[in-house]
Amino acid sequence: MPPKDFNYPDLQHIEIVLVEPQTPGNIGAAARAMKNFGLSRLKLVDPCDHLSKEARMMAVKAEDILEKAAIFTSLFDALKGAHLTISTTVRIRETHFPTFTPSETALQIGQIARNKSVALVFGREDNGLTTDEIHQCRIVSTIPTHPGQSSVNLAQSVMIYAYEIFKQSLTANPNFYWDYAEPHEVDLFYQRVQKLLERIEFKPKHTMEDFMVAVKRVFGRTHLEDRDVRLLHKIFQEIEFYIGKVEQKK
Repeated sequence: MPPKDFNYPDLQHIEIVLVEPQTPGNIGAAARAMKNFGLSRLKLVDPCDHLSKEARMMAVKAEDILEKAAIFTSLFDALKGAHLTISTTVRIRETHFPTFTPSETALQIGQIARNKSVALVFGREDNGLTTDEIHQCRIVSTIPTHPGQSSVNLAQSVMIYAYEIFKQSLTANPNFYWDYAEPHEVDLFYQRVQKLLERIEFKPKHTMEDFMVAVKRVFGRTHLEDRDVRLLHKIFQEIEFYIGKVEQKK
């Protein structure tokens, strides 16, 4: 355990996003878990009463997090401004994306959260996140559990991830930063890929939407930096130039 005068890392860029939480007590307990491990930014999407007596009772000295929580009507709006977005789910087979454990997720967050915003998204107590909500995020994470009881309580899930993030932050290299690409820049690259595929009349096995999910899955395994996106655009620029010359000869 670090000494009392230890210079703890600043985790202010990490956001915990709860989508349609149904139980005030879970929101309060989640806030308490956040405060235990140095997290302070809570976002709620269409929540129940997060300032109720039950929520405050379960928060235990984390009422300030409840009071400062930002409220949204959609996950899309809640994720605006986040450079890295992570969905948490138990439905591994339905995501079509590689999944990371909480400890692996903490490493993914790692240095990124030192200077860029990261959003960690948790779903409803009964049904979790929808497939569309999962696909709105760039990384998918799941808590390994015994198959006999795979569902983990919402507040407990927040506790597990908050602990792993805090633990990882204690050993992070302060001299290294990822120059992480802006989300809209990555989206523009995906749009360019799709337009090029449509231009050459590529016919995927299923739908183009499904194929693009697979493309995003490939790049979702990596930390795309600004220079990576620029390089990919340069490659596609050359491909488009060559295709243009071929089309002119027809």
